[in-house]
Amino acid sequence: MLQKYLPKPLVSLLSMGLLVQPIAAHSQALTYNYSNASLSQQSLLISQFRPGDSCEANDNLSLLADTFISVCRKASIRREFPSEFLNSYLEDIKKNKSASGKKAWKLLNDNRFKK
Repeated sequence: MLQKYLPKPLVSLLSMGLLVQPIAAHSQALTYNYSNASLSQQSLLISQFRPGDSCEANDNLSLLADTFISVCRKASIRREFPSEFLNSYLEDIKKNKSASGKKAWKLLNDNRFKK
């Protein structure tokens, strides 16, 4: 719907002040820090920032874990997911060899939590 009125929705939202603090990209993708945004701004960002056709963790390594969980996983994963990895990229979680890193990666790929 936004594209009908705005030719470049993310750029237009940024110029209208609805996007909060764009940050440098990891793996050549643009991500947004929305930790200080209101709930309506966060839901708008998530709806604009959909992964590709797949909701597989390996296909979305440039996403933050928090964004990937919001879009592709059930909320119940947050009870078990190590909170120190919520603001980490999936690529970094995959490479992490600590016990909590392995647990986080395993949970992201667990079929129990797929939407």
